[in-house]
Amino acid sequence: MKTSKRIIVMDLLYLGDLLFAHPFFEGLRKLFPEARIDLVANSNFSELMRVNPNLDHVYSYNKSWTAARSYKFSKKLRMNNYQLGINIQGNWRTALLLKLISPEKSIGYGGRGRGLFLDVVVEKDNSSHMIELYLKFLNQMQQSQLLAKNFEIQKHKFDSKEDYFPVLRIDETYNQSAARKIKNIGLSDKFIVLNTGGSWKTKRWPEEYFAEVANLLIERGYKILFVGGPSDTERVSYIINKIENRNMIYNLSGKTSLLELAAILKRASLVISGDTGPVHVAAAVGTNTAAIFGPSDETKYAPRGKAKNILIKNAGLNCRPCGEHECPLDHFKCMRELSPDLVVDRIENEGMI
Repeated sequence: MKTSKRIIVMDLLYLGDLLFAHPFFEGLRKLFPEARIDLVANSNFSELMRVNPNLDHVYSYNKSWTAARSYKFSKKLRMNNYQLGINIQGNWRTALLLKLISPEKSIGYGGRGRGLFLDVVVEKDNSSHMIELYLKFLNQMQQSQLLAKNFEIQKHKFDSKEDYFPVLRIDETYNQSAARKIKNIGLSDKFIVLNTGGSWKTKRWPEEYFAEVANLLIERGYKILFVGGPSDTERVSYIINKIENRNMIYNLSGKTSLLELAAILKRASLVISGDTGPVHVAAAVGTNTAAIFGPSDETKYAPRGKAKNILIKNAGLNCRPCGEHECPLDHFKCMRELSPDLVVDRIENEGMI
């Protein structure tokens, strides 16, 4: 039983960001092998973090909670008497929550006054990939004299040149559930997954492009499976209605849990998606991915995994990556100029189909 120290980590970011944090938790366990390590995660994605072997408990926080409900949540966690609090997100919400949880010592990203809530402020390198950013966090933790005085840390150098990536292990229960769902819709053999959603409008490749990619892949003999969350079902139905040969089309959009989705993506030959959670899940379970990047910065958010992960982007466009939720120039060329033929040709040239 781990009894030496209790650590609470704050991260309310999106699915892909949480997956990028998997190497961080693996590293944190190396620094504190006997500690109890808990996580506060976004309730929309906390299910996927509960299978992380380096975490002892995952608390779900709903970002729509009122201030009173958030205070009640923090008060409950305060009773755990954490010795160390870690804020790897570093926004005002996580800073305030961590302050209310009141660990003995705290470390995290500061900036814009948020460092006032921390005992140790970590410098943030916004030019790095998220995984490298978290590795640098671990290295800076070990340099803190305050933490060294209060905690027994097993020193370890995390080298960003090493190949760190998230690995998502799926319990057999979810593998079996995924197998049943695939069988129930009549899907067998090799298939390609299309994930059409995106948390921002500008992250979504046009619907008609997904329909045409499906047509092109069907012509090459592939079966197509659409996935997504409940908010994607209407969009997927619209796309499917534009596809010529629907006998090769299968749809599980809005019909899986996150862990079932992970198990399904593990069975796919290839996942084609924008920069959104499922493409990072696919990479984490070892499936080949083709990620279509528009406004997102691939230097920070490119999928990482043990399989082949390619990026498809409009490299000649000097206005990207803008990171905006609406196209500032009102032309959306970062996505619109990535034609279906271009995407399929790239995938073929990479030997992925």
